[in-house]
Amino acid sequence: MGRGRLVGLVAFLLACSIACVGLGYWQWTRHVHRAEQVALVNANLGADPVPAAELLGPELTTPVDPDDVWRPVGLTGEWVADTGVQLRNRPVDGSNASHSLALLRTDAGTVLVVDRGWWAQTDTVPGGALDLAPGEVELTARLRAAEPADPRTGPPGQVFSVTPSAVLDTLVADGRLTGAEADDVAGDLAAGTYVMQLVPEPAAPLHAFPHPDTSLRSHLSYAFQWWFFALAIPVAGVVLARRGREDDHGGVARPQRVRRRPTLAEEEDALLDAQAVVPRAPGSQAQDARAQASETSSA
Repeated sequence: MGRGRLVGLVAFLLACSIACVGLGYWQWTRHVHRAEQVALVNANLGADPVPAAELLGPELTTPVDPDDVWRPVGLTGEWVADTGVQLRNRPVDGSNASHSLALLRTDAGTVLVVDRGWWAQTDTVPGGALDLAPGEVELTARLRAAEPADPRTGPPGQVFSVTPSAVLDTLVADGRLTGAEADDVAGDLAAGTYVMQLVPEPAAPLHAFPHPDTSLRSHLSYAFQWWFFALAIPVAGVVLARRGREDDHGGVARPQRVRRRPTLAEEEDALLDAQAVVPRAPGSQAQDARAQASETSSA
């Protein structure tokens, strides 16, 4: 391998190793962030319920603090009549589901979006899934931050995100909130917060919500995999460089030695050599002398 190719290979492998280190660090930061989120969620899931005013202000208009997400709060108020809305395509435990949303006018005067429960999504809304009981209600619910608006426009009575303004727009478009009532709700609507109902548990056909996913996922293992690649790449480079150097030093392959067959003279010499080292039996020298004398006399 030439010097130029070797330098290019080293630079390429170094760049790959640096990239793997960076990707590993990125996965590590995601793991740390996820671990912090899980710790916060677990702490808030186990917290005791408090009045909503303690976390959202006396008028319940303060957007939920990120550190208070999933905390349970107590609420009292009345459902705004005929404001049930379907939240589509929200999987629950891996199954496609829809949620039942509605507007609750609290005793503080603020209107909150409440996620009341879920059902296995079908082509039609189950009977009673969006119905609201009249009269005062007391709820224990978990605080959630309002979601960004989804640009899609759903069919009548349906939304794709838990965005208070989107819920209001759907109700107005359906003609279920009109005139002064629509203006009153719009003026009192909490824009940055919604809640998920815990108590009382929703009645059939709705189901209660399971706990949120608190797994750490695979970010840590991905980080270790990238760092392993960062270490393995230089090793692979050394192996490639050594092989290339061996090929360069080898140059033209050495011709293999071909064994030729011995000549007849060489075969006779070999036989004589073999006979010379064969041990003679006793008296063989005398026999050889008589044979030599006989050959001389005959000659």
